[in-house]
Amino acid sequence: MSGASSTRSRALRPRLRQVVSGLIAIPLSALPFVAYANLTPEGRLVRDRASVALRPPSLPELTKAELAAAISAAPKYQGPVMALAYHGIGSASDGDGGFVVSPERFAEHLAILRAAGMRAVTAAQVAAAFSGGRPLPAKAVMISFDDGRTDAMMFADPLLAEAGMVATMFVITGAAEKPGIYYASWEKLEGYARSGRWDLQSHTSGLHHEQETAAGSELPALTSLSPGESLDEYRLRVRVDLRRASTAIEGHVGRRPVAFAYPFGAYGAERTNHPGIRKVLAEEVARRYHVAFHQDDQEKVPLVSSDDARLGLRRLEVGDWSGLQLLERIRKASGRTRGLEPAPEVPLWPEMAGGEPVPVERPDSADGTTPAQSTTRPEAGSVGPSRLLPRRTVPTLPRVTAPRVTLPPAPVPPAPTVPPAAGPPAVEPLAAPAPEPTPLPSPTTAPPTTAPLPPVVTTTPAGPPTTTIGPTVPSPSCRSQGKGKNCPPDA
Repeated sequence: MSGASSTRSRALRPRLRQVVSGLIAIPLSALPFVAYANLTPEGRLVRDRASVALRPPSLPELTKAELAAAISAAPKYQGPVMALAYHGIGSASDGDGGFVVSPERFAEHLAILRAAGMRAVTAAQVAAAFSGGRPLPAKAVMISFDDGRTDAMMFADPLLAEAGMVATMFVITGAAEKPGIYYASWEKLEGYARSGRWDLQSHTSGLHHEQETAAGSELPALTSLSPGESLDEYRLRVRVDLRRASTAIEGHVGRRPVAFAYPFGAYGAERTNHPGIRKVLAEEVARRYHVAFHQDDQEKVPLVSSDDARLGLRRLEVGDWSGLQLLERIRKASGRTRGLEPAPEVPLWPEMAGGEPVPVERPDSADGTTPAQSTTRPEAGSVGPSRLLPRRTVPTLPRVTAPRVTLPPAPVPPAPTVPPAAGPPAVEPLAAPAPEPTPLPSPTTAPPTTAPLPPVVTTTPAGPPTTTIGPTVPSPSCRSQGKGKNCPPDA
């Protein structure tokens, strides 16, 4: 009997080893997929898409004390606008330079801005207001994104819908025509535009990259001459690219873009290899757009007003700040704006100053005027459960125990109102469109003989002071400057 039992035991051992080996192999075989989904930008984006589909992000529920702090710290201004520049949202973005925020952080920003009574407007509305059209509402804020990135729109869109806000996306149209994992396709962009929440504007067609110059340095393609290129050939190259970008946006969305964002924030004042580029670029941008944005001198960004040079408007690059820290930066920016009195210092938390808590009030719904609504938009619902994550890099403010409240529905802002083909009525005359230039010659053909260029604007818009530029200004690579947010994947 014992012999038979021993025989069966020996027969079972190989099977047992096979079962144990199989159980061990199952998690080991999943390791490559886990590593791909967590250690590569592509894998994280695939994972995030599934996460958004299963559980869309939502706005956090603010405590009574948070709501009171947002109302007390809210800036007060009418006419100017705070221009905000976001880049990546979520773990799939390039984090070099600190230009990425989490979906939870962006949701917190929207909740605080909404509680403070800020009114979201688009770049098209800014262009119309600054050209003599309908004025902007009080406490206007322009939420903008660059490049047409998939991750930014995927996370931001449901949050904008819940907050009842709108945003502007400056699109690289060449990337949209050949979408990959990083950039949204035209089909996706058209859907976002139809929602009424997104205003699509120009970020060039194919000049959002760095190029090697004759001196061997790498400079932004929009603000440098390529080897052997003359200033007239540069003008033609820029003109053709901007025309292509505007034509693509109008063809897919049905509205001509009126705003432009300089790639890498470069407009020719620096990161260039020819002193004449800034003037030529300003003339070509003025041919097609009413306003243009860059990101110079981030420590002193003011609100954007109609008194500023329209081709040199400045945006604040938003970092991984709390919502109240963002509100404080907007308040300080209002103190740097022409024609506005400096805002008084207000503690973020009234209780920290030893005073009585600020009574909770609903933000004034009649604060300012808004353009007529032209697209049906969903009503803003009440905020959902809190999904804020602890951030190790931002100091945690003391939280006051208080009952939670639900914000009433915010007024629905208007859909983007884009000026007609002729553009909004301009305060300052824009350059009359000139005959379209002939296409650039192919590499195998000789450049065309010089022909007189059409008349262009000869006045360079005021902007940051121009630095003295030598024949060639060497520049570090895109990523070494902390500009990883705008670098193409292969940069």
